[in-house]
Order: sequence, then C-alpha cells, then structure tokens
Amino acid sequence: MKEVYDALNAFLEDGSIVGMGSGSTIGGYIPYMKEHVDKHNLDIAFIPTSRKTESQLKEHGLKVVHHAEQMPVTIDGADQFDTSLMVVKGGGGSLLREKQVGYFSDHIVIIAHQNKKVDDFSGIAVPVEINAYLYEMTIGTIEKALGAETKMRMGPQGLFVTDNGNHIVDCTFNGPLDMDDIHNNLIAIPGVVETGIFNRKVSHIYSFDDQGAHQEYKKDI
Repeated sequence: MKEVYDALNAFLEDGSIVGMGSGSTIGGYIPYMKEHVDKHNLDIAFIPTSRKTESQLKEHGLKVVHHAEQMPVTIDGADQFDTSLMVVKGGGGSLLREKQVGYFSDHIVIIAHQNKKVDDFSGIAVPVEINAYLYEMTIGTIEKALGAETKMRMGPQGLFVTDNGNHIVDCTFNGPLDMDDIHNNLIAIPGVVETGIFNRKVSHIYSFDDQGAHQEYKKDI
C-alpha cells in the first residue's frame, strides 16, 4: 500500500484545496496522508464527501472547508471500475456529495482493490440517490423505462437516509450496457437526484492487491 499511498500523495499541492472521498480505503489512507502533510509542512485544506470523512479529517488535525475557488484533485475510492476508467460508487451512500466534489475538481484520482475491477457492469448494482417524495413512483419509472431490477437500500431504522436526506435505490441492469446512456436516462427522471455512475473526470485509478502489488490505469482529461 505504501507505493499506492505515495502515488496519491504526489497529487497534494501546497496551498491547495483537495477533495477527499469516502469509504474504508480512504479511511486507511488519511493517517498516511497526514504524515506526509506534516513531514512536508504542506498548507492544504480538504472538502469532504461525507460527514464521516469530515470527522476523520478533523480527528487527524486536518483543515476542512466547504468552499473552493479551485480544487485541483479529488482522491476517492470505488465500488467497481473498468480499465476505461468508468467507475461505480455509492455503496456507502455518499454518492451525491462524492459526485459534487469530484465534478468541481479538475480531475478525480481513484484508489481501489484489484478485486473491484470488472470487465463490464452487467449484473452490478448501481446506486441511485432519489428524493424521498414520491420515491415509490420514481422507482416504478426506473423499472419501466430502463428495465432495471431495483432494491431499496435499508438502514438500521428503516429506509437508508443519505447525508442529504434522500434515499438510495440499487439498480441492476443486464446485457450489454452503455453506462453513459444509463446515467443520462436515469438523471432525466424527476425524483432522481444523482447516480453512482462516475463517467467524467476520472484521470487515474490506482489498484492494489493483498500481496502489495499495484497497477495504474490513467487517461488524459
């Protein structure tokens, strides 16, 4: 992991504001990143993609802000990815904030276990954040219009509620898929707030395995 973490640290620029993603992999990276920031005396602030990430950053004495004129990079995890740098996220339920922070960044850098790499996204649950109002009608439209199999995300006290007060429905599609079309068709449905399809601005994916080997996938943005 050290080599992957070092690759991520190379994107940290003194005086910048950096988007910081969510999930267990990011949670493991933050302490290592903190050591790098302190060692090089970097003046960096972070925009978190979830309340949990915000707490983790503050626990390590890192500065958190919620506005930036410019954000050169967001560092985030992934639920699935392919070698074309198409990414599905939102398993932790923070996809809207992850999508916002990533969109306002110049580019997104992903870190993920090699077992998250897929050849295609057929049969893989795609998280979709939906407004709580008329959510059952929204789900019915998703099923009818896109032929999706759907399952509402549940929390400890009923329907899962995101940091933004919305729900998550996991949508599974089968057959040859055009993920750009699926995103566009989903987002056109009133009540759909955002999708977990990250089809823009991902410039690098650093994957790792249990033996410490790593691989980089990248493209120009």
